[in-house]
Amino acid sequence: MDFDVVVLGTGLAESIAAAALSKAGFKVAHVDNNQYYGGDEASLTLDELAQWADARATDSEDKPTSEYLARQRARYTSITRSSTLPPQSRQYAVSLAPSIVPSLGSHIDSLIASGVSRYGSFKLLEKVAIYDRPGYVQSVPGSKEDVFKSKALSLVEKRRLMRFLMFAAGEFEGKKELEGKEQMPFLQYLRETFTLNDKPANAIAYALAFCICANDPTLPALQRIRQYLRSAGRYGASPFLVGHYGGLGETAQGFCRTSAVKGGTYILGRPVSGVKCPSSEANATSTDEKTPVPSARSVHRVELEEFDESLTARVVLSSSDYLPPTSLPGATSSSSSSIPDTVYQVARCIAIIDKPLVFTPTESTDEAPSTATEEPAGEPGEEADQPSTPSYEVDTAVLVFPPNTLPNASTTTAAHLLVTGEGSMSAPKGKWILNISLPLLSSASGPSAEELLRPYLDAALTLTAPPSASSEVQPAEPLFTLFYIHHPASAPSLSDPANADSDIIITPSCTTLLPAIADAATQNAEAMFWKAVRRLKGTREPQKAVPTDDEKGEEVEKDGGDSELDGIESFWPPLDVADVESADDW
Repeated sequence: MDFDVVVLGTGLAESIAAAALSKAGFKVAHVDNNQYYGGDEASLTLDELAQWADARATDSEDKPTSEYLARQRARYTSITRSSTLPPQSRQYAVSLAPSIVPSLGSHIDSLIASGVSRYGSFKLLEKVAIYDRPGYVQSVPGSKEDVFKSKALSLVEKRRLMRFLMFAAGEFEGKKELEGKEQMPFLQYLRETFTLNDKPANAIAYALAFCICANDPTLPALQRIRQYLRSAGRYGASPFLVGHYGGLGETAQGFCRTSAVKGGTYILGRPVSGVKCPSSEANATSTDEKTPVPSARSVHRVELEEFDESLTARVVLSSSDYLPPTSLPGATSSSSSSIPDTVYQVARCIAIIDKPLVFTPTESTDEAPSTATEEPAGEPGEEADQPSTPSYEVDTAVLVFPPNTLPNASTTTAAHLLVTGEGSMSAPKGKWILNISLPLLSSASGPSAEELLRPYLDAALTLTAPPSASSEVQPAEPLFTLFYIHHPASAPSLSDPANADSDIIITPSCTTLLPAIADAATQNAEAMFWKAVRRLKGTREPQKAVPTDDEKGEEVEKDGGDSELDGIESFWPPLDVADVESADDW
């Protein structure tokens, strides 16, 4: 079976690239070892999640059935889960890569430009708050209105905070406030340049910029804040969207659907048994030694277990779980793989609860008038009206735990909790999913995932018994828990000159930052797309390096130096009526 491109893995980046290549007119085969779409970003039912965890548990007696599963076991460690599943287990959609999507960014742009937005749906994130103490949260001022309404800030603090927000929302590059301070730790920058106190500085750093630790540099943090501030108002008051049915896994499936509508061939549940690279003759180059000669036939051969025919293609796009970096011609284990400094291993917890989290702002109690000691006027036995606490249940929200928030928890990194409920179509009525992420700055072995994350889970559960509730109300007990450590994939940089002439394109490592995953995967997909197009068209590599997901804001070079790419002028071609009508053929 001959194709232009074979894509291994249906993760978000691979799925976006496959859809773009199919819409550009290339013949694409898309393969996944799993029976579901999404790869490391999949959205699973609880039944599937339990099977996923059991297959990757290192203490499993079963030997890995494929090299893919062996690599997955190396990347997912310290796995422990509840032995029983709650009822309605198939009505959950649990994300392996919890995320929130900014309303302005490359991912939303691709959803709209590709037409995939018609396959999915989103809801606005209701709230971002900081955990303060058992039962209480600290509100995060993310707009002028929030600052003016805050009762926890003095007039001077409000002025300073407003000055910073106006600065961060504008074109701050080259401004005197930033000059020479681009790499300064962001918390230090906020305190020294804008004289912000610890409380508002922590709120900005960890809940607006989503910094991982106190040493995160200033310029990337400011760029994230600007994106989020400008995102507010596009679809509603919140700058963030949460995907229905588990988020990115459903989105990846939407891109796969688009690829299939445009002729892509999909093969799921078939382990890859081998990839045979082309002979040296097939990789001959022209006399200028830079422009590869397009082969007259497909040269890479992908073999699948229990599949009669091999898949042949000129270019292979692959997750590193299917093809290690050493698959690249001339690559070595020490020189061909890398993990960006901004990509960390992450301890994760997934918990199912049957009581909602109730956000009770700390400032409401700080400002509440004291209770009178004298008996109030009125009829004997009549209770005086007490000031009400503005508590509210959340269906979809983010709760941030800055470093040093909890005893026996991390003193160096911030943890983020994403709660999703019935409103996001990810849980049945009366149930909520808590997804906790804690980046680990050190790769050295240490406490288990459960030991690392249990303090955060216990603290979050105190919010299910708000102060306004009866003293008899107890915090919720989880119906199900899963703990594990997610290690990032090691992959070569697309801009590495040593890999410039390879027809095997391996997906770069992607950030695990909650609001940045979707945009980073989209940027990786676009870089992979243009590299595949160059190889397929036999054009010269551009003089400018292809940006990785860390090089945000830089234009992706796509014209291959002086060569035109035969009518392929953009990542996504314009939508037409046929694109809309063909969706019904799926």
